[in-house]
Amino acid sequence: MTKHRKSVINYFKMAIAFSAFKLPEISFLKSRDAFAVDLGSSSIKIVHLKSSGGKYSLVKWGTVSLGEGATELSPQDRKGIAAARLGEYLAKEKFLLKNVVSSVSGNQVIVRYVHFPKLSREELAKTIQFEAEPYIPFDIREVDLSFHILGDVVEEGQKKMETILVASKKEVVQSRLDVFNELNLRSVVIDIDAFALENAYEINTDPSVPETVILVNIGSGTTNIVISENRIPRVVRDIFISGNSFSKAIQRAMACDMKTAEDLKMRYSLLVTAEEKEKTLADNQKEALQVSTALVPVVKDLLTEIHRSIDFYISQNPERTINRVLLCGGSANLKNLDKFLALELKIPVEIFNPLRNIAGGEVVPETEATALAIAVGLGLRHENDIPKK
Repeated sequence: MTKHRKSVINYFKMAIAFSAFKLPEISFLKSRDAFAVDLGSSSIKIVHLKSSGGKYSLVKWGTVSLGEGATELSPQDRKGIAAARLGEYLAKEKFLLKNVVSSVSGNQVIVRYVHFPKLSREELAKTIQFEAEPYIPFDIREVDLSFHILGDVVEEGQKKMETILVASKKEVVQSRLDVFNELNLRSVVIDIDAFALENAYEINTDPSVPETVILVNIGSGTTNIVISENRIPRVVRDIFISGNSFSKAIQRAMACDMKTAEDLKMRYSLLVTAEEKEKTLADNQKEALQVSTALVPVVKDLLTEIHRSIDFYISQNPERTINRVLLCGGSANLKNLDKFLALELKIPVEIFNPLRNIAGGEVVPETEATALAIAVGLGLRHENDIPKK
């Protein structure tokens, strides 16, 4: 890995690690080595990466289901199940590491791009609650705050600094800590899903090639959308049109249970072209046609949200263009979804494998690897890796 490449990756290990909570002091844990846990609404993804000579290798990975109907449980019940299932996995796999990196997302996590008065990082850290309050739609006392300074800008003749401001309701961060505390694990970083996604993208691209991409991570309960311009996230959004939305649409249309709907979602394809629809009709594949018909309105809703993200990005500079879209998350495996979005967006759409440039990643089936994007991005983090600005 070149020095330039390494600096780019470290730049986005920015990371937005919340420092408002105190981490437990455990004297015998001197190692900075940590493993990543992506706590999803229907499953847990675990990734342990090792760094050597600027390159990464996959030590261990796993996906643990939270069980049928997990997405319909209360957060408290799901938290209890997550702790139990994660504990079972770690015991079975004989995990010795105790340092954990995780992340949060959703409507209780706010990411804002703001122009603050020109200050040093240390000065901003001291005044961040005062500076951030106008931009946060929550009681400032109820959130954990973090920031990263992108660079200097001039606004109305005044020197300012463009800053990524992140706020998360304390209860969201605490819910992560509760799971790990129950298992005697030590949380060394709580990041943001979107920035973990950016990290995973960076490790798999050539920094010498400028491009703007849309990263779309379609999880079970939440979809993360990031527009990354030359490896700087310029638009960050979490939306709730997700894999669960696809399944529920099939469930309603087919009058079936959720497990059957999940099976149908993965068995059949979106029918994109007139030829595909005609062939399905000619072959009398009524079930396939019903599934596609149920999925199309939800996919169009997802498409609308992607368009909104693009429109917002381009509104800041009409000369901006998008080079490609990268799909990941479990529902990126929905057959023909990439083809449907490419035809509608008029932009190349690819399925993103976050393990492509990681040694040992080839052992993971691509259909499973794409669901590990957040966990891989988190796996690049470790304690105290925030660059000094």
